[in-house]
Amino acid sequence: MRTPSTPVFAAVALSVLGAVLLWLTNGNLVVVPALCVGLLVLWLFVRHLDLALYCLLAATMVLDQFRVFGFLDAVTTKVPFYLNLNTSTGIGPLVFNPVELLLVIMVAAWFWRATISREWHLHSIPNAGMAVVFLLMLIFFTGYGLARGGDWKAALWEIRALYYLCFVYFIASQIIRTRRQVQICVWIIIAGVAVKGFQGCWRYFVTKGGDLGSLRAILGHEDSLFIVTVFVLLAAYYFLGYRGREFKFLVATLPMNLLTFIFNQRRITYGVLGLSLGIVVAMLPKEQLRKALRVVIPFALLFAVYTAAFWNKSGGIAMPAQKVKSMFVKQEGTADNESNEWRKLELINLKATIRAYPLGIGFGNQYLIVVPYADIGDCFPLWRWIPHCALFWVWIKTGFVGFTIFWLFFGTSVVQAMIDYRAMRDPYFKALALMIILFIVGQVIIAYYDLQITFYRNMIYLGTAMALGSSIRRIEAAEAAAPPAPARPAA
Repeated sequence: MRTPSTPVFAAVALSVLGAVLLWLTNGNLVVVPALCVGLLVLWLFVRHLDLALYCLLAATMVLDQFRVFGFLDAVTTKVPFYLNLNTSTGIGPLVFNPVELLLVIMVAAWFWRATISREWHLHSIPNAGMAVVFLLMLIFFTGYGLARGGDWKAALWEIRALYYLCFVYFIASQIIRTRRQVQICVWIIIAGVAVKGFQGCWRYFVTKGGDLGSLRAILGHEDSLFIVTVFVLLAAYYFLGYRGREFKFLVATLPMNLLTFIFNQRRITYGVLGLSLGIVVAMLPKEQLRKALRVVIPFALLFAVYTAAFWNKSGGIAMPAQKVKSMFVKQEGTADNESNEWRKLELINLKATIRAYPLGIGFGNQYLIVVPYADIGDCFPLWRWIPHCALFWVWIKTGFVGFTIFWLFFGTSVVQAMIDYRAMRDPYFKALALMIILFIVGQVIIAYYDLQITFYRNMIYLGTAMALGSSIRRIEAAEAAAPPAPARPAA
């Protein structure tokens, strides 16, 4: 009996590839099993393209991009999901990371499947035109910055996240086509935040024994914003009348997530949370608005009383009040005040750069330092390239034209999401649309105070959320147009 040729050729090819990898890595025996696992995963992703999106989203929600100061490396930090593969494998030419590899696989698998089946069912993206202009702007100012002598590695660190945003937005909008896919993405989001909520509580109560000391965070900065998004989703579910399993899960994990949100001490997210919940109430239909006001007004009064009572107190229970206070009152000698003063000096330098280079300096170039201030290179080596105020970062890198395109992209995304929210009737989709609107708004607000639009996790999550927003309106319309299922005959 003759052996089929295809399996033989495949076995020989894999053997040769394995031998080459062993030679390139100086006998690293982990590489070959990793290759086999990678090929299996690749096969699964080609057959089930949405599985690749789920893996990308799950990794984004759970795995840390940066180590949190004061804590030993956890599993969520040790997985090198955001590091270049040459760092983890020792193979020099692999100057890309698993995120980029996964995105390439998703795009290639989508094209391959469309080519084989000859079914190019491109779903329209309402904001596609502006998104393309935004992407082209990023490409132009990357090249412009390098042509001006910018540092290639610095430019790569600066701009990678925004490229992820664009590519995830485009490809996820094509992958997400059914209600079930939307539900799986939502479950990944709320379960991922619950994992981080548990991790934060464990670090505070077990690792630190309920005393953070001089530590100013227990999770990544971006995790506080992620927690805000599920708080908004929970409020939207409640006020719009959805009581499914996702709502019950969010209620069950609320105490854990809330404690972690408080202990993570991200001041700006306190303001984002308050503003987001206020907008949730303001955007409710009239029939739900009165019910919401009966809940929100007492809570707002209670929080005002709490803030007044603990305005001059200290300790864990007073932490939220002190963070609110630090945003309005100068507190000499505190870390929060030092941060405020540092950012004021940073803004002076950023404004000077804008005046000196109205067309932008391009990515990869340092901004001007006209007023000296503390060098934070030990904890953030790229501080001369990426300032805390990410909105001004966009302005100094891309000039007035690029800054305008930036605002048009995010502004039209919010407007389109609001149009979709108003048109939808399904409370599950309507609540999700409301969360997406406030996620975009919250991310832009935080960008003024923090450099999170350069964080990979933020932009992958945001790109997925925006793709969900462009998909749910289409899915609801398709479900409404579908003929009703035939009634079952009586037994």
